[in-house]
Amino acid sequence: MSMTESIRTARLTLTPLDVADALEMVGVLSDASLYTFTGGAPPTLGQLEDLYRAQSAGAPSGGEIWHNWVLRLDGTAIGYLQATVKGDSADLAWVVGSPWQGSGYATEASKAVRDWLADRDTARFSAHIHPDHSASHAIATRLGLQPTGRLDDEGEMIWQ
Repeated sequence: MSMTESIRTARLTLTPLDVADALEMVGVLSDASLYTFTGGAPPTLGQLEDLYRAQSAGAPSGGEIWHNWVLRLDGTAIGYLQATVKGDSADLAWVVGSPWQGSGYATEASKAVRDWLADRDTARFSAHIHPDHSASHAIATRLGLQPTGRLDDEGEMIWQ
């Protein structure tokens, strides 16, 4: 598996996450409503820098690869996408800032990452989604994922 690379779509550029992105992303992630289904609260700049430093360093175990992208629209950060790869499987997660929701950006970015990973021998995809998060259900469905009926430890439905 190669390192995380920039990916271009029709409207977006997905850039590999860097600690310097925290300054812009703290604003993107500042709306408390983004945490309705995931829990938590908007991060501070310091918290986000620490998180991005850890994510940029990569997975602590050798059996897992972390890919993290900032979603950019005309150069402006609007969200992020993560892929945790184990063997030939990848678990995807996405967040788009509130002002940009409902425009298909998460679907567009997720499909691009799925295709990028498939070109690198990833065969199976999954996502963990809160049972009541209908917007993420729609994104997962557009990716060809279906709910398995199984919940993870946080009570999120596993889609495959």
